[in-house]
Amino acid sequence: MKLSCVIFAFLISLSVLSQEDTDTTNITVTEDTVDTETDPLKAEVIRIIKEVNKRFAEIDNILSTGEIRVKTPKVDETGSIEIHVKKKDDVWFKIEGPLGIDVACGHFNRERFIFMDDLNDVATTGSTNILNIGQLTRIRCTFDDLLNSFSGSVRIPRGKKDELSMSEEGSQYVISLKRGTITRKYWIDKDNYFVYRYLYMNKKGEILISFEFSDFSGYSGSYYAKKVEIRRPKQKEYFRLKMEQVNLNQSYLDFRVEIPHDAKRRNWK
Repeated sequence: MKLSCVIFAFLISLSVLSQEDTDTTNITVTEDTVDTETDPLKAEVIRIIKEVNKRFAEIDNILSTGEIRVKTPKVDETGSIEIHVKKKDDVWFKIEGPLGIDVACGHFNRERFIFMDDLNDVATTGSTNILNIGQLTRIRCTFDDLLNSFSGSVRIPRGKKDELSMSEEGSQYVISLKRGTITRKYWIDKDNYFVYRYLYMNKKGEILISFEFSDFSGYSGSYYAKKVEIRRPKQKEYFRLKMEQVNLNQSYLDFRVEIPHDAKRRNWK
């Protein structure tokens, strides 16, 4: 079964980035506690970001089930997935292939991860950092893109060094945050402040990776997407999560990953 060969790369490639794009990996996820911006345009961008993040926080303690698809030049596979999300720090998933065969199970938080490749009987644990993830998959990542994709909602991280700009396209705000060689762009609904799409671009304006959200459902003034599509154009890679059932505000979520006693173990510092 080919799905297991790319599933970890799928999870990690929810963020981007090549060796030259190091600035993006260091973007803070902590909002500035005091804003003294006097430029009206930048002040408006900050207001929009805060509203998006406030509504993002309302969608929490998520248990969802659905379908995952991975399509690359070498693979086109589909499986079923169960996801548990507790913001801001926990993402758990279990993936099954045809006939209910276990493919993989994993738990990521901001400090550590554990990933069980059931088909190959290999368990990997380690720190959730760029070097470990890149060493394992050759693809750099951030935890927040993983959290956005698996929750169907988007938080916009902002740091003091980000250059802010904004335009409008019909019913959407389009805001940009540039740091170093990387620009992030977000398409945001003007009325309900959910994110339709966001992407990373390099200094040449080339899209490194894009995230698209659709099939929205409302909850207590906030919205979440039941369909998430991720594209890496240069690599011709496409990933899709399509949730059939979503349950919010669950009182208990299990984040355990079972590791068979005879599984091969890898532990990275």
